[in-house]
Amino acid sequence: MAETIVQKKLSRLIQEELSQILSQSQRGKLDAMLTVSQVKVTRDLSLAKIYVSVFPESKLEEQVNSLNGSNWEFRHALGAKIRNKVRKIPELRFYGDDSNAESIRINFLIDSLNITPAEEDEEETA
Repeated sequence: MAETIVQKKLSRLIQEELSQILSQSQRGKLDAMLTVSQVKVTRDLSLAKIYVSVFPESKLEEQVNSLNGSNWEFRHALGAKIRNKVRKIPELRFYGDDSNAESIRINFLIDSLNITPAEEDEEETA
């Protein structure tokens, strides 16, 4: 089903504010760079699924587990920032976004294919 306008607005708001919160919490911790790539809010606005990408990607699972372990802290910080804009602060769940690694893998598979270029017909070029 398509997202409603309210879902889209809330997703954008959460992504912007949570990106700032996470960047402030990551200061001094240079072991991984964290980016909020996408936020999806359920239809009833009670749950926000936050997709994060991590560099280096080897630390993705570790970072996602860490974020989910302290998601109540991030929800509290998010609530302090957006409490005047929403009625209820949604529950936060963090997921790893491995779309970059997947796109690299697909490009590698495409490049590894041995497809010879099609020969042009002489009639079409004349």
